[in-house]
Amino acid sequence: MNETYNQLITQAQKLMSHSGDPVHDISHVKRVVKYTEMIQGDFVLSTKQKKATILAAWWHDTGRTITKKPSIVIMPFVDDLISAFMLAKFAILNRLFDDSVGLAIRIILCKSAGTGTLFTKILLNKKNLFLLNMVDDADKLDLLNPERTLMIHLMVENSSLYHYGYKLAIWWFLHTQELKLKTRAAKEYLKHLLQKFLSWLKQAEIFAWHIKEFGITWVNKNIERFERLLFKLSCAS
Repeated sequence: MNETYNQLITQAQKLMSHSGDPVHDISHVKRVVKYTEMIQGDFVLSTKQKKATILAAWWHDTGRTITKKPSIVIMPFVDDLISAFMLAKFAILNRLFDDSVGLAIRIILCKSAGTGTLFTKILLNKKNLFLLNMVDDADKLDLLNPERTLMIHLMVENSSLYHYGYKLAIWWFLHTQELKLKTRAAKEYLKHLLQKFLSWLKQAEIFAWHIKEFGITWVNKNIERFERLLFKLSCAS
């Protein structure tokens, strides 16, 4: 789009390539950007809106790069705030700040798990509210990515906190994901991800790992829940 835009993306890529959080690394951000671009195809956007949502997708996890071992308890509540500050600081210091950057910063602030609802009421008008939904949906879609889940498995085996966190993430996804996704494109792609995730989960080695870590009852119960969700999404389309 222009040199300013490219410089901001390059900086985000540099930061994320050194992320100490294997679940929120450069690969994760690249997929979120890809999902954001896919969702954009459902809307008529101005150049400013297109640039802002892509910048928000690239920068939304940069706050996790400030430490080599981000806390999985604290960081979800502050990472978006830190990420928005980092984008603002870099853009201002390098004279790259424009309306698209300002909108991207507001989108990231409104994604925050802790203060996002408040910021959304203050910072986003009805005209731009759906841009937050785009980036938020894109971020949520990556939860089921098998590549990312394999990384989580390694962490589960070495941390009781991640062991509990993985079970909590599965519960949260199954009980709220359909309601949390706001865009039609994201809901459609969720069906594809669910099919892919179920196929992966039923592979002998992966299935056995889940049984070893969580027990056969938990595994079978959640496979049934995933299948019901997939059926429900298919009937609704």
